[in-house]
Amino acid sequence: MKRGVKGGRWRACLALICLAIPARAAKPGQAFRLEYWADGVCPDAAEFARQIQTRAPRLRLAEADEPALGFYAELVEHGGDAMGRLTARSPDGREVVREVRGPTCADVVTALALIAALAADPNQPVEDQAPQASRPKTVVRLPASDERSLPLVEQPEASARWTFGVGVGIGFESSIAPNPGYGLSVAFDAEGPPGSAWRPLLSLSANRAVASTAKTRGGNTTSFDWVAFRLAACPARWPEETPLFIRPCGFLDGGFLGGDVEQGAEHQTETKPWFAVGGFLRTEALVAEVVSFQLDGGLTVPLIRSSFSATCPYPVCEDIAFQVPPSGILGRLGLSYRFR
Repeated sequence: MKRGVKGGRWRACLALICLAIPARAAKPGQAFRLEYWADGVCPDAAEFARQIQTRAPRLRLAEADEPALGFYAELVEHGGDAMGRLTARSPDGREVVREVRGPTCADVVTALALIAALAADPNQPVEDQAPQASRPKTVVRLPASDERSLPLVEQPEASARWTFGVGVGIGFESSIAPNPGYGLSVAFDAEGPPGSAWRPLLSLSANRAVASTAKTRGGNTTSFDWVAFRLAACPARWPEETPLFIRPCGFLDGGFLGGDVEQGAEHQTETKPWFAVGGFLRTEALVAEVVSFQLDGGLTVPLIRSSFSATCPYPVCEDIAFQVPPSGILGRLGLSYRFR
């Protein structure tokens, strides 16, 4: 009888030891991993992790391959302005993004640490130490039944990424005919992200202009039709943060210039290649960050100076009704819409 009781005690002790081993191996708290990138005078990754754990003490750094929350922080400080983006990834692979702007990188780090702490544990009160950083917007809480899900979800803001737009314009070109040609253009453009003075704009436009019938000094009657694709690059805008600003731009043209020349009984229609370079200064006004009004003025320098005549089909001819000039002026009034 004693032997049975003694054996039962050993089995009970062995069971307790087996239960204690996994209990000892499982660490309390929520594990997280951090990837951190900063440009400027910003706190380091260790300080950012410390601020997160200070606000959410149940968080701990993940070990090996255990399931964990993931935080990826990107920070940029330039010219008295700082911007930060926090990407939070739940263990099941879902991601949400929060963005904050502030006067210094340290302020933005403090705000992002608060956001990370709330994402990990929304029910635990945390201390808000970031009064100077601008608040992220549009917060929605997911059901608390899914402990692994991230509680903060928002629509990403339009900052820190390229924006695209489409627009139309009316303008004139003085180098395509004896008198200026007037026409329309359709443009597709892409603008670089905010945060620095170098905020480039790339634009590809299709242009067409027609010069009305006119008589030259030699008694020729002329009319011209110009079609060209224009690739423009504007490396910067100034000032970058205001809705009214200017852009210096350069461009390259490729297309065709068609001319119709009539002199008495002689008549000739020709279409010749058009290539040109040039530049313009754009004054632009943004309304509600999506509607853009533009006013361009600049100079066109044709690379091919084609000539047109009613009687001479050859490149070299004395009876020339019109020859493309060395340069000409351009103007454009445009309206575009930016997709945010």
